[in-house]
Amino acid sequence: MKYVFSFVLSFIVVSFSAKAQQLFSVPDIVKQTFDKQYPDAQDLKWTNGLDNHAVRFTLGERKLKANYAPKGDWISTEEQVKMETLPEVVQEGFKNSKYKDWAVKDVVAVTKPRENANEYFIIVQKSAINKKKLVFDVKGRLYEELISL
Repeated sequence: MKYVFSFVLSFIVVSFSAKAQQLFSVPDIVKQTFDKQYPDAQDLKWTNGLDNHAVRFTLGERKLKANYAPKGDWISTEEQVKMETLPEVVQEGFKNSKYKDWAVKDVVAVTKPRENANEYFIIVQKSAINKKKLVFDVKGRLYEELISL
């Protein structure tokens, strides 16, 4: 009886795993869109979910993450950058913010299909437990402050 139960349980786990892979697999249309957008991409690492699919990859020396909707529409591409490479207006926006004296831990440029929708994340830290993700728009306006871990 013990062996029958173990066999049935193993069968259920394997069946669920196969169904989960089908449910959460990256659709071909998403992969095709990515291949057209980034034909020279290397070291692809796909992650997926119900609402979007993401791929981390390298493009030359650059490390990027692209996000796509389930129907293949490109949502955004994120890239870690240096503060000095941000548009001047975004740098000024940060310098004029109340967080200007906090330590900058990370900077991410987010490119979107509409250029005027691009964003810039600046992760700052004042202490071990006081960390924020600041979101700036293309005009250098700080429009979102998120608690970061």
